[in-house]
Amino acid sequence: MDLRLLVPAVMVWSVTACGLVAPVGVSIGIAIVASVAAVAGACGSRRFGWEAVGLVVVGAGLAAACATSLALRQEVRADHPLAHVSGKATAVMTLRSDPTPIGPVGQGRIRARVDVEQIGSQRVTSAAAELRGAAQAWSGLLPGQRVVAVVKVRAPPDRTLLVASMTASTPKLVGEPPTYQRVAGSIRQRLQLVATRGLEPEAAGLLPGLVIGDESGVNEDLRDDFRAAGLSHLTAVSGANFAIVCGAALLIVRSIGVPPRAAAVIGLVVIVGFVMLVRPTPSVLRAALMGAVGVLALFASRRSQSMPALGAAVIGGLLWWPELALQPGFALSVAATCAIVLWAPRLRDRLRAWRCPPGLAEVIAMAVAAQVVTAPIVVLVTGRLSVVGIVANLLVAPVVAIISVVGTVAALVGALGPPDGAGAGIAELLVRALGPELWWMVRCAHVLGGPSWASVEMPWA
Repeated sequence: MDLRLLVPAVMVWSVTACGLVAPVGVSIGIAIVASVAAVAGACGSRRFGWEAVGLVVVGAGLAAACATSLALRQEVRADHPLAHVSGKATAVMTLRSDPTPIGPVGQGRIRARVDVEQIGSQRVTSAAAELRGAAQAWSGLLPGQRVVAVVKVRAPPDRTLLVASMTASTPKLVGEPPTYQRVAGSIRQRLQLVATRGLEPEAAGLLPGLVIGDESGVNEDLRDDFRAAGLSHLTAVSGANFAIVCGAALLIVRSIGVPPRAAAVIGLVVIVGFVMLVRPTPSVLRAALMGAVGVLALFASRRSQSMPALGAAVIGGLLWWPELALQPGFALSVAATCAIVLWAPRLRDRLRAWRCPPGLAEVIAMAVAAQVVTAPIVVLVTGRLSVVGIVANLLVAPVVAIISVVGTVAALVGALGPPDGAGAGIAELLVRALGPELWWMVRCAHVLGGPSWASVEMPWA
């Protein structure tokens, strides 16, 4: 196993986390020290050899680049005109995420990430900000939609690179969102429609969450039971979603004789298309990176390629979205992917030796490895331990892949033609075929997550 990118990845992660928590001067200091270390290591390579100092040079160089980039972004944020606005202003902005409900259901509030492009009549450099508003006014808007609204500007959240937090009035739409966002939005809406037609209420609300991460239809009781049973990760887009969907596509194309390089290109296209469907937010792109690494771990001819790919994904993700360094979801994704890379293939081979069907063996191996490794992180972050988490994930593992693959196909087919057309009819049949699998998952959540002892609070919580 090639672990050479492990040290640089850890260094970049540590430097980024430190830079987000500490003042700007700390990032500048780290950049200077790391640059000196990289130069000294490069100079010493002639005497000690590149094999002895190469890792130090690469790690220090990446740390210097990371710290420098972070310091520059923090300076840009501090100097941005929006950071100096107090009170209300009229802003032109572009949504970068779906409006997400927050707080109690009856409160009717949403949160979204936006890029502010204009303040009043002044054009400004595009900068990311957090926006909150009334659900009635903002729900249904698509990412990529430009709007004008009167906003009340406040200080940004701590430990982020956002320039401000804003509370907005009713927006005025400017133009239309990009074509791919409109297509993705119609696919998501059609999946909700065919799920409502073909399934019981709980299953209908759960299916879009399992397939595309749309949790808006999941009722609170089921959401609580999923959380207590350690299954809540299934209703958020994760690396496992990408690994399952892309893995299924690769299995199909490889089974009909497509060459490895062509199959890799097809896998890349599938990942890009799935990103467009579930929204290209930082968390989704992070999941896509980790999912691609997970697929590589199971299908690459050389297993040693997996850890360098994971290290590169961590470094690239942190350089592009520094806030990931402090997000629990990023740590969970990396830990789960490490487990899939290191242990899932061995567990899969052992299950195959016990005459477990190949596809089922791969799904079970991924579920068990990821759940065992991520459980300690979940406990540290949430302060609660799911007593039934491993059992619940084992029980639902055989149906997760079926729901993900068939549900994705149903979403794509259902978007073809009118709501009462042939495409929607075929999609409804596919959704109905998932009824037993969804019933099984709902029952596992209620039975295992329902009792009060299913989740235990830790002493430090």
